[in-house]
Amino acid sequence: MDPASRILEIDMIRGFALFGVLLVNMYSFGADSIAWNSPGDKLAFTVKHVFFDSKSWTLFSILFGLGFAVQLLRADKQGVRFPALYFRRLVVLFVIGAAHALLYDGDILMLYAELGVVLFLVHRRSNRQLLIASVALFLVFPLAHLAEFDGQSSADGSLAAARIELEEDRLTHVYVTGSFVDVVTFNADVIPENPLADITWADSGLTVLAMILMGYLIGRSGILGNIPAHRILFARVRNWGLAFGFVAIVVERWLAATEGYAVYQLQQAGRGAQFLGDLVFAFGTVALALGYAATIIIIAQTRRGRAMLKPLAAAGRLGLTVYLTQTLIFTTLFYGYGFGQAYRIGPVAVSGLALMIFALQVYACQWWLKRFRFGPAEWVWRSLTYWQWQPLRRKYGPS
Repeated sequence: MDPASRILEIDMIRGFALFGVLLVNMYSFGADSIAWNSPGDKLAFTVKHVFFDSKSWTLFSILFGLGFAVQLLRADKQGVRFPALYFRRLVVLFVIGAAHALLYDGDILMLYAELGVVLFLVHRRSNRQLLIASVALFLVFPLAHLAEFDGQSSADGSLAAARIELEEDRLTHVYVTGSFVDVVTFNADVIPENPLADITWADSGLTVLAMILMGYLIGRSGILGNIPAHRILFARVRNWGLAFGFVAIVVERWLAATEGYAVYQLQQAGRGAQFLGDLVFAFGTVALALGYAATIIIIAQTRRGRAMLKPLAAAGRLGLTVYLTQTLIFTTLFYGYGFGQAYRIGPVAVSGLALMIFALQVYACQWWLKRFRFGPAEWVWRSLTYWQWQPLRRKYGPS
């Protein structure tokens, strides 16, 4: 694609989402434990949870569906045989995701490739049908979690127990004690990704599919093809999304403080509090994600705002490369065959490191795009999709 034909705002949103993905992924190596209970660590964890937990992959998933709609519309306009090209693209994405999963079991690329097939099968359905399907899939998590409820958790959720668990992980977890081969062998169990696994979790494959369908509907509407004409709509999405999202987060945090509700940690809440917490967290997450996206779009309509957000667009344009290199960096930091810091770094340190890593990635992306048309991973993905090596170096000036 000619860089001039790209929708810059989509790349900006993707760049923003990539920072959240990095931050949340890095927390999964022990920084999400309640054992880190200093005021600074509690604040850092709360910021991560309120602003980025689930919001980042929600945005990423919406953009995947949106990208499908954009590709489909352009393929129809150019007379390209889209199905063959699209399925080759998904196959390559699955292979890349499988290789990535061997390093980090939190890979989402395989799931996107699998759900991309589902999206193709239903993409000709009406907007109403797809919207109903998206909402129904989205409700599976709180309803399935409610059906599974069997009373108060018998697990020990005390600070002392959390510290013991963290110390055990430092001494015994394969990420700390294992070789590269041990880690790869351990992570191989997640290949292929099962979209129907863990439907009682907020980030299940069905919830991801719901967001992909929503993104496809947004892309098919064509509103991103003429943003100025829909400025009022984007302002409403920003206002309502941020307002509802933050109110929902306040309710969820109140339930956490008073009832022991926790969406990704040890659950202590009763049946009613759990169901309410799941609902407000799920819908608040989507509202905030859409509010973030609309805010970025509106800011980008001014010259100063566009200049401020343009570095994010560079990271978003190289999204696959950024996502994969993030894993290379933090696994080297955390795993035993690297610097062995898994389960040893708390929320403040992890948040600071995530900011530093992403800042370096943004700088590297800007440097790269002045010289090359695609990121390294995007170039491989594109070349294998078209089954022909694509020109990589720029022949003209930077975009």
